[in-house]
Amino acid sequence: MQLLLLFLLTMPVSAQADREATLDQLLQVLRPSRVPPDGRINAVDRTWEDWIRRTGELPPDFDAMPSIPGLPDPLQGVQTGAQWTERKKVLRAGIEHWMYGKFPPAPDNLRAVVTATRKEGRATVREVRLEFGPSHKATLRVELVIPEGKGPFPVFLTNHARNRPWIYTAVRRGYIACVYHATDPRYGNGDDSDAWVEVYPQHDFSVLARWAWAASRAVDYLLTLPEVDKKKIGLTGHSRNGKQALLAAAFDERIAAVIPSSGNSGECDPWRYTTEPFANESIELLAGAQSHWFHPRLRFFSGREDKLPVDQNTLQALIAPRGLMMYSGFAESAGNPFGFEQNYRDTLRVYRFLNREQNLWLHLREGEHDTTSGDIENFVDFFDAMFDRRPRSKTETFIHGYDFEKWKQVSGENIQATSYAVRSLRLEKSSLRKQVEWALGDEPAYAANLPRRDLPTQPFVSEGALAGLFRRPAADRASMERVRKEGMELKILPFGDGLAGNLFLPAKAATGKLPVVIWLHAYSYQYGWSIAEPWTSTGSDIRMDQRPSFPSLTKRGFAVFAFDQIGFGTRVRDSKEFYNRYPHWSLMGKMVADTRAAVEALAALDMIDADRIYLMGYSLGGKVGLMTTALDGRVAGLAAVCGFDPLRLDTADRGVEGVRHYSHLHGLMPRLGFFVGQEGRLPFDFDAALALAAPRKVLLIAPTLDRYARVADVRAEVAEARKAWAVAGNLSLETPMDFNQFKRRTQERVFTWLAENAGLK
Repeated sequence: MQLLLLFLLTMPVSAQADREATLDQLLQVLRPSRVPPDGRINAVDRTWEDWIRRTGELPPDFDAMPSIPGLPDPLQGVQTGAQWTERKKVLRAGIEHWMYGKFPPAPDNLRAVVTATRKEGRATVREVRLEFGPSHKATLRVELVIPEGKGPFPVFLTNHARNRPWIYTAVRRGYIACVYHATDPRYGNGDDSDAWVEVYPQHDFSVLARWAWAASRAVDYLLTLPEVDKKKIGLTGHSRNGKQALLAAAFDERIAAVIPSSGNSGECDPWRYTTEPFANESIELLAGAQSHWFHPRLRFFSGREDKLPVDQNTLQALIAPRGLMMYSGFAESAGNPFGFEQNYRDTLRVYRFLNREQNLWLHLREGEHDTTSGDIENFVDFFDAMFDRRPRSKTETFIHGYDFEKWKQVSGENIQATSYAVRSLRLEKSSLRKQVEWALGDEPAYAANLPRRDLPTQPFVSEGALAGLFRRPAADRASMERVRKEGMELKILPFGDGLAGNLFLPAKAATGKLPVVIWLHAYSYQYGWSIAEPWTSTGSDIRMDQRPSFPSLTKRGFAVFAFDQIGFGTRVRDSKEFYNRYPHWSLMGKMVADTRAAVEALAALDMIDADRIYLMGYSLGGKVGLMTTALDGRVAGLAAVCGFDPLRLDTADRGVEGVRHYSHLHGLMPRLGFFVGQEGRLPFDFDAALALAAPRKVLLIAPTLDRYARVADVRAEVAEARKAWAVAGNLSLETPMDFNQFKRRTQERVFTWLAENAGLK
């Protein structure tokens, strides 16, 4: 810290002023931090803002840092084992500096005091107090449950105390269970690591780091015991304890295998895939709401995740070649199966480099956040496999499962980008529709659904079993009651190829036909349209303001229609086989087809004004809305937030995901992948879709700090597309100072715009 402050004092005034301006931007855009109820950042500071005021630390020089839109490469420059050994030191230093804080060195004076011994059933329980550090002031309670029989035994290590049934299956299957008491005090067993803040004042390790460091102190003790098989220590933890388990195993090579369970963001879901469009726990949320979990420095990267030099994949890489099973529920509200899969694939490169591919497993289970006894059985199965106790087949569960190279094999398509001319920003008006249709792929022939004029009492369609898990109103009585309390009604509307949509209506609608808004969700793989209950106007979940408030719209006089796109929410499994079934179509093409089917079904209803059908989308939804508006003249208007990408300008030097976002990552429009590095030759860009939307009303909101699309490039392409509008005012581009997010202030702006154009107050 002293070196950092010295650097800041000696740096040029202009550079320091720029970084102070960056901090000022952050403070304007970020939510205020919460005071941690059960923890502290350090002995002095309770919140991130406290730390900023006391230390005077400023954000890093983002302009000087490279943008890494994909995951940072843990194998950068590595070709030999010796180089990997050195690379690991660099990765660990970066992880400590940017995410967790500096760990103290391992103590050389650890002593163990046995405080109690007893028999419980056919197992022996031993309670121990470890004492270490300066003058042995640091202490840690450890509890062993030793099975009957002759050792040495493998170890099932965790910080889940015995009031949470986590260890008993392991003991039954021949493991010593070892519990160390360093975890969230809300679990009722205290956090022995909290006092270490004063014992090690020169080390700024965060709460998660202290818990992880405690695991290593437990290992110190285990290695002194004759009952322990010292090469067979397995560590596991769930949720926030999963985060610390991953960190502990990454930094302590004596831990032979680890199972981080459902820790999600800050665990096996990389920060780059926990941003606001993914509707889960972002850096801003965790570093603000749980500001003591990570080092305060991490929060500087809110909205600038691409600048973070390390990520969770580099943390996982430090575990290789030891055993690692990534374990979570694919429908967890705080999870993201897409992020897990990207992290798994990248970490697998490291395991392959070390010839231990079989030691990395991916298990995305059904269900929400809670675990069952069956999950613990799976944990022990994994440890058994890693410890050569019982052979088990490797688990590799993909939910999304898309891969560009596999798509090329299945489709047989091979486009030579160099055969296409380099294009300027000028629109070729004669081929606009062909450009859009080419990007969407070849839509198969279909039979038109027969839309109804009324809402059926028996819709004969269903969103499926996951709707109940998500507590959607049609599947959950309590949620339906909340809908009624908000002054709304809910009806299920069949549409498209046997799909079910949710139509929210004002309970006391005015006379005449209703205008309708179709909500198009972002990259919320885990929950689709319904994460954080957008049908309510209040709630404690901080993620709520990423979803629009449906009551706010119905109170203005709108009906609201919502459904899951293919590959999201209740349809999360439906995209995995899509390209095997439709190799020349695209996921974006299917999304647009489904949205057009929703327009058709709504337009046919007697209660809906077919001339006032509006689309509202954020991130992915904005893109789907733009493409739908381009092809369907029944759409009266579109509000797209962070939904416009200038693809031909999204080149590697811009530091954005660019074309790869659509072709290699999410698999939305695979044909674009042939133009990676040749973006100027693309036969399609979103400006073609925007021009086709003329002369209807369109609102584009492109935040100035959006890391996915540089605002200057957005302005340039929108300016060209604007030429298609005879009435220039019908196309509005707003560029507020903000990150890529859909907070309440932006929602209210969109709601007002929709109401004005629909003729509502």
